[in-house]
Amino acid sequence: MRIFAIIAAVLTVSAAPVMAQDAPDAPDPARAAQLARADRYLALSQGSGLTKIVRQQIEEGYGEGSIPDDQRVWLTDNMAAVYEDVMELVIAEVRDDVADQFTAAELDALIAFYETPLGRSIINKEAELSMDIQQAMMPHLMTRMASVGEKFCLRFDCSAMGDAAQKDSR
Repeated sequence: MRIFAIIAAVLTVSAAPVMAQDAPDAPDPARAAQLARADRYLALSQGSGLTKIVRQQIEEGYGEGSIPDDQRVWLTDNMAAVYEDVMELVIAEVRDDVADQFTAAELDALIAFYETPLGRSIINKEAELSMDIQQAMMPHLMTRMASVGEKFCLRFDCSAMGDAAQKDSR
């Protein structure tokens, strides 16, 4: 009988901290509404319209006859699918940031604007311009990054990195 009393005492002492913990907070309705606004804004500003533009740019990039049609179609489909998957992940990652960065009134205004024909037209043009800017930047970035790499190796010993890279590739 004494064993049961000891077990009961141990269980009571062990359970006390757990029982003292607060129940998880109920979701904050204001926060849930703000996250819903962020979701809607991201869907409008980064959603299907942008995916269509990316697909068009991929098709144009491969459409210059440099590869056979079946390969072009396959690459376009798969690269567009990768882009969609990545954008879904990115949107999920930045949703909280968007909810925190914008006020409810700002998100409501953005949503209202992007839901209009003019807003949709502007967001599509901004997306096209952003893609054009990225394409225009690439050759400049590549040249300058190569230059930074050369300067780095002049300043620091890069032979150890080269040796490590060779070992990794074996």
